[in-house]
Amino acid sequence: MPFINDKLKYYADERNRKEIEEKQKVPDVTDSPADQPIRKIQTRYRFDVEEVMKRLRKRILGQEHVLKNIENMLKIVWADITDSDKPLHIGLFLGPTGVGKTEIVRVLAEAIHGNRESFCRVDMNTLSLDHYAAALTGAPPGYVGSREGSTILDKEKIEGSYSRPGIILFDEIEKASPQVIQTLLNVFDNGVMTIASGEETIDFRNTLIFMTSNLGTKEIQSFADNKFAFLAKQAIYFFNPGNWGKRGRETVLDHLIKRRLESSFQPEFINRIDDIITFNWLERQTLFEIIDLLTEQINRKLLRYGCQLELDVSAKEFLVEKGFDKKYGARTLKRAVRKYVQVPLAELLIKQTAREGVSYIAQRSIAGIEIKIMHTI
Repeated sequence: MPFINDKLKYYADERNRKEIEEKQKVPDVTDSPADQPIRKIQTRYRFDVEEVMKRLRKRILGQEHVLKNIENMLKIVWADITDSDKPLHIGLFLGPTGVGKTEIVRVLAEAIHGNRESFCRVDMNTLSLDHYAAALTGAPPGYVGSREGSTILDKEKIEGSYSRPGIILFDEIEKASPQVIQTLLNVFDNGVMTIASGEETIDFRNTLIFMTSNLGTKEIQSFADNKFAFLAKQAIYFFNPGNWGKRGRETVLDHLIKRRLESSFQPEFINRIDDIITFNWLERQTLFEIIDLLTEQINRKLLRYGCQLELDVSAKEFLVEKGFDKKYGARTLKRAVRKYVQVPLAELLIKQTAREGVSYIAQRSIAGIEIKIMHTI
């Protein structure tokens, strides 16, 4: 029975791997300082903070203040000096849609684990009712499914391994029911979630916890569109000249976000979050950088055809005109690239008019964007 044999071999290999990782653990420090062995400083985590940040800075544009916070967090985690009884990190990402809140978690998972999908993602809009808390902790005793201890959480991705932390993303946290929030509060406190059956636990103490929220999006957009009109509505700032200075933007937005958070979550929940970071809306110049990034991704796909694509300035300006929308962020830009670049490019490939060893250039035309042969590679 080859299937059974393969499964047995898989479990044996996993058991051997875990035993090897256990042997590599740093010995526990004894209670007596005199008994502590003299050894070089070492860390259990094997990811390189500098390499992780290089990848993040290449893929996440226009959010340098966010990346700086992520870098500081990774340094603390890598040094292994976090509270051992709580999750490694609890972060909340706020800001407009389409600015990279979810993408930054994907890239972080790719940089640490080598796979963009190596994290557990929970869409909190699916847990909007109180009884949906059972989707996290399993059905309580006496209810259907209680013995199975089923949960939507991926234990392996959450717990990670000895050398790499687990990652979980709670997307759109503001849409979760109060009961679900209370369940998360318990996790933030002790780092462990017990499945309702009582037979299994999920350990979050080796986990990076991220949450995203669109709280304050309308107000942030209003501030971006007309700063002075927005300030006029915020009397506490309108009558305080000190908030009109160089740091007026940060002061107003911080105050705004704080008010929205306090109206949506209990203080004890907010108080357990390590970092609350507001993403910037995308500026026009950042969109040109995103277009270059999207073009690079297209060219990686074109390697199989032996050709490549370049966008000239006129084509980029056209895409920015069609795709610049602060309300929807980079998503409208991606739709513009898909419509005006990828569709005509796909037509070339389908008709087999695209030739190997040829470089194509996308230029603005009366109809939109036209792709022409630039030169031979």
